[in-house]
Amino acid sequence: MEFDDSFAWLITWTAYGTWLPGDPRGNVSPILLPDGRYEKRINTPGIEWARGDERTRDRARALQQFETVYLSRDDAHAAAAAIAEAATARNWSILRGAVMAIHVHVVLRDAGADSSAISRILKGISQARLSERAGSSRRWWTHGGSERGLRGAKAVADGVEYVANQEYILAEIIENRSRRIESAGR
Repeated sequence: MEFDDSFAWLITWTAYGTWLPGDPRGNVSPILLPDGRYEKRINTPGIEWARGDERTRDRARALQQFETVYLSRDDAHAAAAAIAEAATARNWSILRGAVMAIHVHVVLRDAGADSSAISRILKGISQARLSERAGSSRRWWTHGGSERGLRGAKAVADGVEYVANQEYILAEIIENRSRRIESAGR
């Protein structure tokens, strides 16, 4: 599969334990049904996120194996720098990235067709950098995330704008360069 300049990936993932399945803000995770089965995960453009579900959230919290992660400004900058370096080393182009205390958004192109592999690389390299800074290995990111293809110049521009206008950005990436944000009020 080949992409031209009007295609990019919008890849999103959360800090561990901060946006659990069933979260009242909505989610794309499977929802626990009353009979104990799970409703399938929904992550399709144009489809609304699942509404909050207390039973699902409580179950996810009970299954949580590690401490919930809230990134500091320094953590966010370290993660952004690692993500930018990983992209540069692979000749990927990050149009815009934002690292907040509880999640990350990255819009990138020229990275190929395997969005899951791209996500694993970005999360893995930033996970390693954060653990190195902390002086011990720990779980920083939630398993999975969202990988959406942005097709067409307008969709790519809208994705970049969406990421640029996130609230509470602690660090950002623009054209493969990371920078720390000193005030997180936007």
